[in-house]
Amino acid sequence: MHDDTLLTALTRCFDADREELRGVALRLTGSAAEAEEVLAAARAELGREGAVAVRAWLAGRVGQACVRGLQERAAAGRTGSGTVGGGGPAAGVRGGVDAVWLALLVVLESLGVEERRAYVLHDLFGLPPYETARVTGGSPVDAARLARRVRERIRGGGAARADVDPGRQRAVVERFLAAARARDARALAAVLAPDAVAYSASGPVHGAPAVAEAAASFARLADVARPALVDGSVGLVAFVAGVPVAAVAFALRHDRVVVLDITTGEDRVRALDLAFPDG
Repeated sequence: MHDDTLLTALTRCFDADREELRGVALRLTGSAAEAEEVLAAARAELGREGAVAVRAWLAGRVGQACVRGLQERAAAGRTGSGTVGGGGPAAGVRGGVDAVWLALLVVLESLGVEERRAYVLHDLFGLPPYETARVTGGSPVDAARLARRVRERIRGGGAARADVDPGRQRAVVERFLAAARARDARALAAVLAPDAVAYSASGPVHGAPAVAEAAASFARLADVARPALVDGSVGLVAFVAGVPVAAVAFALRHDRVVVLDITTGEDRVRALDLAFPDG
């Protein structure tokens, strides 16, 4: 859709639902005057961020369709194995998914505005950091950092604290580094959880095989990489001529990597909080 046509369509939808949107703004701000200011600002932003907003909404709809499909598939499988009725395992699957969504909503409610926006755009809708930053108004590094902070809270603790034993954390990092240096995609995949996710400037990729391929961009620098704490999370930093040019922060689960946050570019890496425990 052409940008002008998209803007016209968005504006018409906005104006048609203005009263409902005003009610949302009023409930959130508690002030009629502030609600009107928010509406005016949101309408003005349609021209700048309309395409991003639509893409985010569409991504959300696709995600909902995926959840429904998984629920239906699980229900069909349970029914096929001889379990029928509303109170069977299928109902438990639905209840489990609903519980997860409820827990997520509770966490989102506890977040600050900037954290919530960054996490929803970056992690849930899969926008890369530079596009998330366009919406949040910060830098790509800040957007990724905010999303990572929320992700760690949702997982019940930071990546550096996910496994109690620092030695086990370090062993996982060393395994990843060794596989990267060997350019061994199979060995890399073995270090990754099956549901691993990698976040980078190009957006997220899901699943151990795809994440192993995404890690190849870091692998070419692995010969000059060092274990480090990246914004408090266990990770690696790669150097060229003594200058840090890439970093990856890990989240670990059961001695495997479940999340990788990859940052590239000298300026962006320098903006991270880096520490090298090994001196």
